[in-house]
Amino acid sequence: MTDEHTIRRNVCAFAGAHGFGNVRPDDLELLALGGSDRRFYRLRSGGRTCVAMVSQPPGEEHNSWLGINRFLSTCSIRVPAIYACDSDSHMLLIEDAGDESMYSSLQAAADRHAMLELYKQALQFLAEMQHRATPRMRSCACLSGRRFDYAAFRYETDYFVRSFLEEYCGMEKPAGLDHEFHRLAEALAAEPSVFMHRDFQSQNLHIADGRLMVIDFQTATAGPPHYDLVSLLKDAYFVLTPEERLLLLQHYFEARRAIGCPVEDTDAFSRIFHLCGLQRNMQALAAFSFLGTHKKKTQFFAHIPAALRYLHEALEHINAYPCLRAAVTAVCDEAARQRPRHLL
Repeated sequence: MTDEHTIRRNVCAFAGAHGFGNVRPDDLELLALGGSDRRFYRLRSGGRTCVAMVSQPPGEEHNSWLGINRFLSTCSIRVPAIYACDSDSHMLLIEDAGDESMYSSLQAAADRHAMLELYKQALQFLAEMQHRATPRMRSCACLSGRRFDYAAFRYETDYFVRSFLEEYCGMEKPAGLDHEFHRLAEALAAEPSVFMHRDFQSQNLHIADGRLMVIDFQTATAGPPHYDLVSLLKDAYFVLTPEERLLLLQHYFEARRAIGCPVEDTDAFSRIFHLCGLQRNMQALAAFSFLGTHKKKTQFFAHIPAALRYLHEALEHINAYPCLRAAVTAVCDEAARQRPRHLL
């Protein structure tokens, strides 16, 4: 990417051409980057604020974010408004979602009751997003050809082996793991597909004017409804107890029923929910390891213990994956003995 000063100068010129004038490069507030390589800058001008989003070339991420933003907006799903677009420079001026994420609100919640109410709002948002967006996905060019299929699930579990087990933990790939991952991917890929955000967790939901807004949706696809649900309820950023997750899963079922798309077999849905939890937490462990090791974003190492505990906890109750269970137990045991890096 172009050097920081040049990016800031280009952002100021772009903003000035679209009504946000008198902003100097040094005045731009660089916002938290998370795991993305994009740059986000807050601009203040004449009592107004907006955010400049700058994507890296060749521009696929920019185009995907733009297309899916417009699609979700037509589905009455709250996303940041777009004020200006320069697709040649992969630059956007968008609505400022503010600093109050669901994650920050959870941390500031007065008690567990207040925390659970925030989750209930997010689950209502998720149910409505799935219900409204799913039937119209073919109308969105960015989404019409996407599906989180068997190959996508296997990509994630291969990522887990490579980035977490082998690189981060220094463990050789256990024999038999491929067969278990094959069965897991087959089971998840067989589920009916809905609109899937792919990273529906507490840091990607913001609260603006008292209402939720979703961000970071550029990798959205079609996939099982359980994936976004487990991304929220087994989120390594904010840990829930098993009892809280069960209560909130029931609330999701109630939200689905209230909008006319009930889950017909809640027991079967719950079984797939826990299998999807294995998948999602393996993906999270791979991402945290990769971002910390290769991108030098070492703050992500701090979230490995929670994701590992979620995975270990689930495997205590799922007997169909003994090879994975043995590998995860070995990692936990080694962490308890030596406390390498940030595992526990």
